Formats: sequence, C-alpha cells, structure tokens
Amino acid sequence: MTALAERSPAETLRDKAERVGELIDPLRTAPAAAEVAAAREERRRAYARLEDAVLDLSHALPQGTEDYDARKLFEYLVALRRALEADTDLRDERGEVELLTLQLQDVVRRIGRRLLHDELDDPRAAADFVFRGLASVGATALARLLGVSTKTIGAWRAGRPVTRNGERVVVVAQLVSYLRASLTPLGIVMWFAAPRDQLGGRTPLELLARDVASAREPLVALARGARGQLAS
Repeated sequence: MTALAERSPAETLRDKAERVGELIDPLRTAPAAAEVAAAREERRRAYARLEDAVLDLSHALPQGTEDYDARKLFEYLVALRRALEADTDLRDERGEVELLTLQLQDVVRRIGRRLLHDELDDPRAAADFVFRGLASVGATALARLLGVSTKTIGAWRAGRPVTRNGERVVVVAQLVSYLRASLTPLGIVMWFAAPRDQLGGRTPLELLARDVASAREPLVALARGARGQLAS
C-alpha cells in the first residue's frame, strides 16, 4: 500500500461528510450550561458550526447543491433551525429536534457510503482499501480473495498499478466495506470461504471465480444482510 503525503480528493470529501456527522450529535441534547440564556447561545453556536459544515460538504460534492442528498441535508437543516428556535425551554418535548438530527445523520451516512463506493470503483483505491481493512490478514489469504498470486499482492502493496482482476478487486473491496461493520478481518476472510444456502451451497469465492460480474449482485445482497442493512 502506498504512503501518500496528501489525502486524495475523495478522502477529503469523505472527511467533510464525517465532520457533518460529528457536529449533529451535540444538538440532540440540551446544552449543559446552567442558565437557559447561556444554553440557548451554546446551542446556537453548535447549530452554526453544523450549518457551516453542511455548506462546506455540499459545495465540495461533484454536483454541488444540486446533489439529491445535499438538498435533503438543507431541507432537514432548515427544519432543525425552526425546531430549535421553537424549543425555547430546551426540553424538546415533541421530539422534533431529536427526529431531525436522526434524519440528518441518516443522510450523512448515505452520503458517506456513496462517496466510499464511488472511490472504490477505482481498482487501485479498492486494493488499498482491502489492504487497510484486512491489514492483519496474510498475503496468501489476500491472494485467494483477489484471485492473484502472493507476488502480485506484494507488488500492489508496494504501490504498483492494479492491472489484473480489477473488476474482482473492486467487488471484493465493496463487500469488505459492508462486512467490516460486523466482522473482524479474520471473520471477513471466513465469510468469503463459507458455503451459503443463499448461494445454492456455494461459497462467495466460488461465485467470484466463476464470473465476477454476475456474482456482484447476490454477494452484495448477502454482505448487506450480514451487517443488517437493507439493500437499496
């Protein structure tokens, strides 16, 4: 895996999305300030930081403010501002503030997943993602996952171009992106090697070896199920 001095544009964009997510949670609960006036001011500043982060993210997205998820962020942000202004006693008795922050978090997570998957469409980025996510896994197991030799794994880790099995590398990286939420690196390796009833008793590795293109859809559905996420 190459050691880059600077973060890629895709990584920087995902950082912006993560920053928005970090700034949402503080608005779900009333500020800790003892006086109501001070608490309101604290919450106002927290909202302003969130608004700035949303603007920064939306302008950095390829489609800018025309992006569907960016528009949803603005929609929920405006509603959240109104709910905060109406919640003068900071009690959120109707639960509107909490609901809107949850909706904002959901959109941010969706953006984060989309950005990651867009980045993983590049075989070089996909290979690096697999190496990072499965850092504790040996070269032999990685070679089996990606369908190449251990020598090729060594070359890719050293930063050489990914010119073989690019489609398979991309699919494996996308599967790892789903599985890492619920499985350890060793568990992910075992997942690929285990026969599945949903696959007619075959293993994910067998499907990948037979035809990567046709294997993608059933394997993604299976991986999403493993992490408790509905397919979209």
